[in-house]
Amino acid sequence: MFISLWEFFYGHFFRFWMKWLLRQMTGKCELQRIFDTYVGAQRTHRIGNVIQKRKIGN
Repeated sequence: MFISLWEFFYGHFFRFWMKWLLRQMTGKCELQRIFDTYVGAQRTHRIGNVIQKRKIGN
């Protein structure tokens, strides 16, 4: 039950505000931060996760 609540709040509230805060602090969007931080397969995996979360969220 706790995991379901966490997934709901993370997916609907916390993730949005965390991304907004990081955007304000760094001046970069989520994909730009991934490209600057990761290389190779890690980068591809992270981008896949971002796309998947966007499809689920919408």
